[in-house]
Amino acid sequence: MPIKTINDLIIQGIKPERVHSLHKERPNPNPHFKMQEVVPPLSRGDFLNCWKEDRAELVKVKEENEKIVKERDKLRKVMQTTYSRDWPAQVSAILKEGKDEKEKK
Repeated sequence: MPIKTINDLIIQGIKPERVHSLHKERPNPNPHFKMQEVVPPLSRGDFLNCWKEDRAELVKVKEENEKIVKERDKLRKVMQTTYSRDWPAQVSAILKEGKDEKEKK
């Protein structure tokens, strides 16, 4: 039995009716048909404007996240205070810190 090459093994595994289905003739494209541009050409200004808008939105998101972190830390301080007679005074002092900063702005 002779040694088979890779091509012989591939051809042996393909059924003849499948070979004909792989070689379908495709119609010739119309030479007068021109494709339209799907995406309009972008200029440098378009890119910079989008970049500036994205940066402004990123700054807003970062500021909101910082506010959330400050509020979380403030509430964490309240939760970590030990209960005693002067606990309400301590809690009001912690909660007042945030109000003083808002009034200054």
